[in-house]
Amino acid sequence: MPIQIEPHSISSRKILYQEWLAAPLLFFASALILSLAYLHYNWPGEWISSAQPLSWNGAALTLNKGQGYTNQGKLIIKGLADQDVAVASLSPTAFQAKDYSTIIWSVSGASPSIEMEFLWRTADNRIFVRPLVWVANTLEPLQTTEDKNWQGQIIDLAIIVKGTLAAPILVNSISLEPTSLPRTLLHRVKKWFTLDRWQGTSINFVDGGALNKNAPPVLAIAVIISLALVLNLILAITKIMPLNIAMVGSMVLLGWFILDARWQANLFQQLALTHQQFAGKTWDDKHLAAEDGALFNFITKVKAKLPATNSRILYFSDDTYSRGKGAYHLYPHNVLALNELPPTSQLKTGDYIALFAKKKVEYDQSHQLLIWGDEQSIKVDLLFLAEGNALFKVR
Repeated sequence: MPIQIEPHSISSRKILYQEWLAAPLLFFASALILSLAYLHYNWPGEWISSAQPLSWNGAALTLNKGQGYTNQGKLIIKGLADQDVAVASLSPTAFQAKDYSTIIWSVSGASPSIEMEFLWRTADNRIFVRPLVWVANTLEPLQTTEDKNWQGQIIDLAIIVKGTLAAPILVNSISLEPTSLPRTLLHRVKKWFTLDRWQGTSINFVDGGALNKNAPPVLAIAVIISLALVLNLILAITKIMPLNIAMVGSMVLLGWFILDARWQANLFQQLALTHQQFAGKTWDDKHLAAEDGALFNFITKVKAKLPATNSRILYFSDDTYSRGKGAYHLYPHNVLALNELPPTSQLKTGDYIALFAKKKVEYDQSHQLLIWGDEQSIKVDLLFLAEGNALFKVR
């Protein structure tokens, strides 16, 4: 005898299927509504622009302040001016600011002690400056859609480098993207899947710049879920679909899954890079491959010149991180890590003086004098000198 299926069981199963299908549909409908509302109030001009992208390689820039040279289409900044500043400028064919909403600087080789700014000058000779933000070892694209100063005719562009230069900086290129909605949406999608390397905020955020954004991912997902639940309530009141408490859980899980999938993808990309950077290397080679490898290499050379017994080492650097990390590597020697060199009266024969990324200190090789500050000088022996960093021994 064949099994008879109750008609109402098929109907119940169909309703249950429709309710579970409704959860993702409401979620994405909510995301679409919020996206359109955001664009309506925040998009500055035409949704599709006829302007063409602008791009120049680093060699097109002129180094107005600092020391450097061009090589293979790049500008290499190897030294800063007296005020610890370097300025590289570009004078392109004048263009209208409203046609371009994204400025992308491709720069590599910068350390945490370096700050960068973007400068532009308009045809009426007004100059404006915006800070450039480092995210995952690259400069974050600068969005100008909400900057009231980005208007009129632009005649000059420049990048400003400030701080302490421990290694040369490579300016690879600068490009300007048109104010176009499709381009911006494509850029946002690409950015969602772009690797965000480990940094101080990685414990809480996949996107290191999330704190500075109008819509951080977690907040955006929370708002999308809230609107989706409101839409579900409206549909229930109008009796288009029944109200089901399981919809709340399914939407929360969907939002959670989207955020976690992005985090997991970033984690596996970071794992591959970490393996490539450190796998199979010795303890020393791992330190040399790290971001502060130049500092570790310098400290290794310093320790090779020091006696086995504990010695007094005066270690100076303009960079706070380099002072602390360098002093750590020099232990168990008697290390004094400072920013500025003390008066000569506080130095004694046999002291070692190590200088890393330190400005305003000179060495007179002919007289074997270390000179700094207000005509302070002392007789020293140069033990080694490499890339502007040195080790001396006080006579």
